[in-house]
Formats: sequence, structure tokens, C-alpha cells
Amino acid sequence: MSRRGAWRPAVAALLAILPFLPSLNYGFLYEWDDANFILDNPYIGMSWANLLHNFTTNLQTVYTPLTTFSLMIDHALFGTWAPGYHAVQLLMLGGCAALLFLILRKLRVPASAALLLTLLWAWNPGKCETAAWIADRKGMGCTLFALAAFLSFLRDCRREKAGAGTVLLMFAAFLFKPSALPLPGVMALYAWCRFPGEWGKLFRLLWPVGAAGIAGGVLVSAMTFSELSGSHASGIADAANLLRYFGGAVWPFSLNPIHPRLTLPEMLPELLWAAAVLAAVIWAGRKSRVPNRFQMAFAAGFVFLALPLLSSGALTNSNYAERYNFLLSAAVWCWIGVAGRGLFRRLPRVSAWTAGILLAGYLLTDWFYLETFSDTRLLFGRAAAVENPAQRALEGLGEVAINRQLPELLYETGELFNRASSRQEPPRDAQFRNTAVLLAAHARLMAGMAATAEELAGVLRSNGRDAFVAPEIFLPPAYSLAAGKLAAVGKAPEAAALLEKQVADGSGVEFQLHFAAGLAGYFSGDRERAAREWRRVLELKPRDGQTRRNLELVEAQLGSQ
Repeated sequence: MSRRGAWRPAVAALLAILPFLPSLNYGFLYEWDDANFILDNPYIGMSWANLLHNFTTNLQTVYTPLTTFSLMIDHALFGTWAPGYHAVQLLMLGGCAALLFLILRKLRVPASAALLLTLLWAWNPGKCETAAWIADRKGMGCTLFALAAFLSFLRDCRREKAGAGTVLLMFAAFLFKPSALPLPGVMALYAWCRFPGEWGKLFRLLWPVGAAGIAGGVLVSAMTFSELSGSHASGIADAANLLRYFGGAVWPFSLNPIHPRLTLPEMLPELLWAAAVLAAVIWAGRKSRVPNRFQMAFAAGFVFLALPLLSSGALTNSNYAERYNFLLSAAVWCWIGVAGRGLFRRLPRVSAWTAGILLAGYLLTDWFYLETFSDTRLLFGRAAAVENPAQRALEGLGEVAINRQLPELLYETGELFNRASSRQEPPRDAQFRNTAVLLAAHARLMAGMAATAEELAGVLRSNGRDAFVAPEIFLPPAYSLAAGKLAAVGKAPEAAALLEKQVADGSGVEFQLHFAAGLAGYFSGDRERAAREWRRVLELKPRDGQTRRNLELVEAQLGSQ
């Protein structure tokens, strides 16, 4: 790039973040992973011990150590000041846009067209999710380093010499999120298009990135896939979702923040749209006289990058979600840029007007949709306000109601679970109905209505952990509330017995079970057990104020004996 045009990537970066600037005023999405990643993460503080922990364990079953490390840096700089994290997120988005612009220029897309294509990628309404959601630092960081690695590889191809920078940047992308693992295959496709049949040159260029890809795959397999729930065979649904990803990169139909699972007939409008977009791109490539091997390489590269997104288990879900499409959509716009570069030159006004209309639609949608990610009550509320909401939307709405002490919202969530039970197959229908009964009883007791703690306690006593949906979310606070109310009316033995059932059933994560065991010990008069269990809670969750106060009280009582 000439020195005269060096300002263009900066312009691309600045323009890319404009629609998302309101996110600087947003807080944390506590009930949607921001708590687990930052606020309630005992390993977020900057220390050698925490670094070692984060590089040797998974976060929510996925090996993303550089994601955690970047959040550790933010935590050291900003503490729990959310705007600082959001500012870093937007800076990374701007960096992604600048890199994509440079890649498009290396692919010989005209500068004005490259800028418009970069903004079309960045302003897509689906980007609201990653731009405004701190916990998707993994997708943002992965894309930033993957694009930097690919740009570095383009320079390697021009020099006809492999560089260490490409390997290091690519490996960093892997450590932000494993979805970048197919990147060596994409690089191989580009090199094959650039140097067809020159096997010696291809080997010199590709063996370092190939070795890095194998090493990354082995590392991620050892750390991540051991915890995944399994894989599933490819089929029509995967092919349909693959096509939806392609169409969604240009215009997403699925903007429900907690993406509901759609049947093939429900996907039909999206599939028709995606097929039309794909046909238009291929036609444009022919009109621009793009060699067939380039078109084939883009198609194969798109499939490569989509493979981790279509895998099952904890790595992703199988439905369209832009937060999983962040890197993949960049490949789509590069394909559009290369396929259309002849048309951009011959029909500049038509191209500019088409892009302008699409960008205006993006901006208008961003203006309405971005707010969804400003607050979890709004996010889960909008996600649940559809005909067949995703289960996660109902779980999140109930979690918000419990955390914020909103009995009316909790009761409403129970009604939604009851309504959804008719759409479930056995035994899930019974779990939904039991959850509805639990939440209704919890809401009544929370509101102080004409209901006793015995009603909620009775629901808990008569059902095991597996009788409910999301027991890790709904059972610990229900046990805690019921036991506390029982103890308050002089029924400490009943409260202790209820908490012992919680511990025996494993209704909660580790720190919650230790807290319940400590409370059971306190209600039964075993102060030493209470102190021991609550010390363990503080080891697991050092910033838990309630546990610290409980421990100080029981230690004072032990000291006075």
C-alpha cells in the first residue's frame, strides 16, 4: 500500500465501530457468562498462580487461555468498571476491520470497494452480539489474530518464504478460540490457487503452518474435546445450517439473541435467501472472470471454517448464531470482494448504491437491536418473547428474576415453562412442569404472599435434582430461601435436614454445596462444620461477601466458647 493510502485502514477501523459506540454505556451481562468469565471468576486476578491455572484448564469446557489472559489484563486495568472492557472490545473490532480491509486490498479489490465491503462485514446486525458482549472476547480475539495471521501469510506468499510471524499469530488465534483451527487449510487453498503445481514452493510455504495446525489441534483435543459431550453425524440439518451461515453473513434473519432451534420448514426463507446470495456471488465471479479454482477454493475454505461451528457438544451449537459466525463471515465478504471486483470497476455507481442501501438497513437494525445486549433482563425477555423460545432464554429470565429479587418476573417465567412443557417429549415435559411449580412457589415465598416456606420445601423434598430443568440455576437459591425461612420461624432442624438433602442430591456447583453444608451445620449447632465448609467456599469464591460475613459470625461464636 502506498504511503498516501496508509490512512485507509484507520478510517475502516473508526467507521466499523460507530454503530456500536452505545455499548460503552452498558454493564456486564451477569447471567450470560460475564459472571463466570469475570465477576465471579476466582482466577481473574493477575498472578502467576492464576496464569498457570488459566493455561492448564478450560473455561466452560473450552480451552481459551488467551481469552482469559486478555480479560485478566482488563481486570488489572479496570477492575469491575464495565466500560473499560467494552472499550477494549470495540478497539479489537476496529482492528479486525482494518485487517480485513488490508486483506481485501491484497486480494486486489479496489480501495473504495474494499472499504464498503469491510463496513458491510462490520455493520451486519449480527455483529451486535460480539461487539457488545464482553464474554465473547474469545470470538473477537480469535478473529483478530486469525485475520492478522492470514494477512501475514499473504505477505509470505508474495515473498515466497514462510515467516515465523504467521505461525505465532495463527497459534494465538487457536488459543483465543478453537474455531480458528481450520485456518491452515484455508492458507493451503490460497497457496494452491497462487502457485498451482509448484509443489516445492507450496511445501516451503505450508509446512510451518501445517505443523502449527497439527500442534494446535493436538493441544485443543487434549484440553477441550475430552470434555465435550460427543459429536454427531453430518446430515441435512448441517448442510442447511451451513447455507444459513452464508446467507446470514449478508443479511441475518435470525436475530433472536438466544437462537431457537428451527425445523427445516421454518428455515426455508433463510435457505432461499442464502441460495440466491450464493448464486449471485458465483455469477459475479464468472462475470469478473475469476478462475474456477479460486471460486472452488473460497467454497472449500468456507466449509473448512464452518466445521468447528457445526460440531456438537460444548464448542458451539448447531444453529445459526453470528457470535459463532464472526470469522466465517469475513471469508464470505472476501469471496464477494474477489468475485465482484470486475463488476465494481465496470459498475461503480450500481455497486455503491447497493452497498449504501444495505448499510442503511444495517444501521437501522443495529440501532434497535444493539440495546438487546445492554441488560440480561431485556436480552432474555426478548429471546423468550417468541412462539417457541429456546430453553436457555427461559433459564436466563428465571435467573435474572432470582438474582434481582423480582417475584412477578419469576412467576411469569414459571408460566412460560408450564406453557413450553406441552412441546416437550417425555421425560422433559415433566421436568418443565416441575420447574414451573418450583418457580411459582419460589416467587410466592419471595413476595411474602400467603404461602409458607413449607410449600417450597415440600416441592424440594418430593423431587430429586433430575426432576427439574437447569437444577444448577434454580435449586440452590430455592433451597437457601426455603431453609432460611424455616429457620426464621423456629424450624432450624427442618431447615438443616432440607439443606442436607441438597448436599446429598448434589443440587448445585461445588461452592454452593459447601455453602449449604455450612448452613446445615450452623442450623444443627455444629459451628466447627459451618466454619470449615465456609472457609472452603471462600477458597473457591474469594469475593463472596455473604459467606465472609457468615464465617466471621461463626468464628466469633467459636472464639467466645
